[in-house]
Amino acid sequence: MKSRQQRNLCFLTLVSFLSASSSPAGGVQIRLAGSGSTQCSGRVEVNYRGVWGTVCDDNWDVNDAKVVCRQLNCGTALSAPQSAQFGQGTGKIWLDDVACSGNEGSLSECQHGEFGTHDCEHSEDAGVVCSGVRLAGSTRCSGRVEIYHNNAWGTVCDDSWDVKDAKVVCKNLNCGTALSAPQSALFGQGTGKIWLDEVACSGSEGSLSACQHRGFGTHDCKHSEDAGVVCSVRLERPNISLTSPDGGLVWSPGGAEITEAYSFVFTCSINSIYSGGRFFLIFSGSNTSDSKPAVNNSASFEFPVAEYEHQGNYSCVYEVVLSTRIFSSTETAQINVVIKFPLLLLASSVAAGILVLLLLVLLVVCLVRRKRQQDTKHLPIIFSQVAANHYEDDCDDDYENVDQEYIAKKLNGSVEEDDDNDYEEPESDEDHDYEDAGPGVNYVKSEDVCEEDNREDEEEEEEEESSDDENDYENVTPEFHEQIVDIYDKDEDIYQNF
Repeated sequence: MKSRQQRNLCFLTLVSFLSASSSPAGGVQIRLAGSGSTQCSGRVEVNYRGVWGTVCDDNWDVNDAKVVCRQLNCGTALSAPQSAQFGQGTGKIWLDDVACSGNEGSLSECQHGEFGTHDCEHSEDAGVVCSGVRLAGSTRCSGRVEIYHNNAWGTVCDDSWDVKDAKVVCKNLNCGTALSAPQSALFGQGTGKIWLDEVACSGSEGSLSACQHRGFGTHDCKHSEDAGVVCSVRLERPNISLTSPDGGLVWSPGGAEITEAYSFVFTCSINSIYSGGRFFLIFSGSNTSDSKPAVNNSASFEFPVAEYEHQGNYSCVYEVVLSTRIFSSTETAQINVVIKFPLLLLASSVAAGILVLLLLVLLVVCLVRRKRQQDTKHLPIIFSQVAANHYEDDCDDDYENVDQEYIAKKLNGSVEEDDDNDYEEPESDEDHDYEDAGPGVNYVKSEDVCEEDNREDEEEEEEEESSDDENDYENVTPEFHEQIVDIYDKDEDIYQNF
């Protein structure tokens, strides 16, 4: 019986040993040590199988430091020092090539080589610097100041608390510059320990514990005097995206082309640790903006019907209010929106425009041809008028060659009769067709002869009008042709038909 119990005890011991060897992470502890180390900063050491050893700095970065600071409850990871910044350790080097994502609960959960397998020296020991401070009651960069000491979090009394003290806290938290140092438990009263009182920092210290103070746990305060800080907020640059639920969006080198009357949606988003806040959609085309509250760090701006006034550049800005202060992000890259015609409407508009143009051209051609026909129809009348004027001018011209001086003397009776005159005065007007016009002067036609000539001209004109157009101009004299040319020079279209 006794031997059976001994065998069972040996079996349980062996199983326990094998279990511990197969899952070493379950029993791994972690601490910070070395020269200048504090409870939340120093050389990283892990305990494996009861032996403390260091971590090699191959691939060591701030994501690994985040896991260490979280595991130690030391607040935010500020840096991940390498090359034994806190001095070289001794003994084992347990871990090498650690690769954490930053979300793991402990260092043993991160990817790494087997315990004890490495190619490092202690000159490559890894370290961390954690803030050892946190802000409660508000946001990551504003709130009630709490520090970690003796494995417990406690508050700071606001006696002598000012912006220089806040500057050290903001620097510890990597939250930018200190904007204010609120007092009298502005962010609510804490519980538990009050670790520091009468803090007097110069602003250049690396942590609150390095500033002058009365000593940890020594104070004459209550939690109604808890100190706080407001640090400037570093907001990431938001993202902006554009979609069209109706499928009216086409991306081109010039930007986003959206078909008229289609809907489109802008979505603004940001990776932020802050809840709430607002997004502003800025439209440069009209220098206006629209705002919506952030829901799960994003907001959507819908346009049910695309219209031409929507053309322009769009961008997003994120704002958050912390401790009555407004913090704004940088503006996103702009998206250029162009509203375009639907293809079918564009084609029909072009076709209608071409049809109207053809109708106008046809109308102009018809009007020109009609004008030319009318001008050609009036052409014989113009010729007849010109011909009549020509013959009348001939009749009048017959008297232009009469010696005006001689006629005047004849009428006054001052012309002497000369028997030797080469010209004899006709016995009567009825017997002679021509009157004596005086010496050296051509005979002129009498009125009867002129009238007879005019009658003959009218008869000839009637014969010419009844003849073909080609024969209307056979007997035109050079002088008459020149008159016709003058007339047609005034009307180029008529002259061309002539």
